[in-house]
Amino acid sequence: ADGIPVAGLVYRPIPTDACEEVTALTGDSSTISPRTTLCSWAAGASSEGCVMGNLNVAATPSSDGFLTTNGAISTFTEVLMKELKYERVPSGGAGNKMMMLLEGKGAVYIQDRGVSRWDTCGAQAVIEAYGGKLCRLDKFVNDKALTSYTYNKGENNADFVPGLSFLTPFNAQDSKSVVKGATPMLADSVSQVKSYANLNGLFAVSATGLPQLETIHSAIIAAKQESAPSYD
Repeated sequence: ADGIPVAGLVYRPIPTDACEEVTALTGDSSTISPRTTLCSWAAGASSEGCVMGNLNVAATPSSDGFLTTNGAISTFTEVLMKELKYERVPSGGAGNKMMMLLEGKGAVYIQDRGVSRWDTCGAQAVIEAYGGKLCRLDKFVNDKALTSYTYNKGENNADFVPGLSFLTPFNAQDSKSVVKGATPMLADSVSQVKSYANLNGLFAVSATGLPQLETIHSAIIAAKQESAPSYD
């Protein structure tokens, strides 16, 4: 009823660098099948004390890896990495980065650009069962609060904050109203945004990174002075 994830499953198909094929000969014919033992997955439900998975865990958990997209990142993110003196770990796929966090290949996954509820709901439950945290970036920026997104189904975006987020073709109800190259517009009405869009940024930290919350928050405040989160 409170819209907080209680259980989840995150799955990663066979990694590209491990796509070996096993050929099983049957008479005169042959069939090729993937090495399914190489698939990575994680499941968890903290309230039940449930943690399961098949993870490709790093030999030494990263204490300074900053997970990001493969593509362009915001100025805020660039400045934040410099403030923290963390090393960028670029990778594709929101779910994949959640898995990398669990595997100790990064200490934090922070972004001010939007994803969707389906990218974070199950992943949040899993990360928190493993001892980490996934929450809204805006609340952590403002007062260090580790506030969850709200995952109840509804017509309106339950976490909408007027004037916080810029409209994009991905979060706007009317995507055609967002013209490429035009001056970005802030959303001032919940009717302008999709109900499932995560408009408030993303802050995810592993169990290894949790002790660094004060340091991370101080770096965020310093980065914000130079370039505020874009929340787009």
